[in-house]
Amino acid sequence: MVERWIENPYWKYFSREKVFQTQKPFDPTEFIHFRNRIGKEGAEKLLKAPIQLFAKEAQAKEVLIDSTVQEKNIIYPTDAKLHKRIIERINKIAKQEGGAVRQVKHQCL
Repeated sequence: MVERWIENPYWKYFSREKVFQTQKPFDPTEFIHFRNRIGKEGAEKLLKAPIQLFAKEAQAKEVLIDSTVQEKNIIYPTDAKLHKRIIERINKIAKQEGGAVRQVKHQCL
């Protein structure tokens, strides 16, 4: 995470850096020491703090979400998928018509 911070100017802006930094802001092992010091209960408090601070906003009836960057469950047709569907459909039609279907070594498409 610390190494990504160096590469990402948005993270730097979010953390209110005034000057563009090219070095790590701190040693990454400090995360481990901090996590060990606060323990599980401290981590729970940190996770609950924003919820408590913004409880009224959480009760909103309407929420605007920018979903343009969220992953969608859409499968776009690729040549391999289309070829597989064609082969399956041809085999189905051949069986219905009573035609002989050659035995072909199975290929992964």
